[in-house]
Amino acid sequence: MELKNGIYQYLYKRDKPMSLKIMGIIVALVSIGGLASSPILGIVLVLAAGGLLSYQSGIEVDFDERKYRLITAFGTQGFGEWQQLHELKCVSVFKTKLTSKTYGRSNASVTTTESVIQVNLATNQNKRIRLLETEKAEEAFAFAKEVSAKLNLRIWDASEKEGSWKD
Repeated sequence: MELKNGIYQYLYKRDKPMSLKIMGIIVALVSIGGLASSPILGIVLVLAAGGLLSYQSGIEVDFDERKYRLITAFGTQGFGEWQQLHELKCVSVFKTKLTSKTYGRSNASVTTTESVIQVNLATNQNKRIRLLETEKAEEAFAFAKEVSAKLNLRIWDASEKEGSWKD
């Protein structure tokens, strides 16, 4: 677990929707024409295109203060509002399949499925706060062990059909 100034940050690895990529490329192309006609408009459009193409979403957790925030990150700077970590039940390790569909111009679609293991904080209201997503079970359980030690919680292993508590 890598802490920066005492705060854990994880940027979700899943790719941005294709529509945002296309919008960013269109804005970038329009900005080229905008630079010739109005430099200020062109610069604004270049910045907008850069933002659409470079932003990432993720989470930051301050374990000492027991707060978290869902962030939108541009480079190293994350933006989001801090929230208190309410009563937590456990750290859960959960295996799931992520499915995404991409549509082409002819309305044909391509479906991709990826198997991942997520490490979540489970609240007493059955809300999950996703902290990590990986393909490696060893990495997920090592991370879950660190989080459980920091928050004094048990680990629920839901990576198999029958869930069980880990020591």
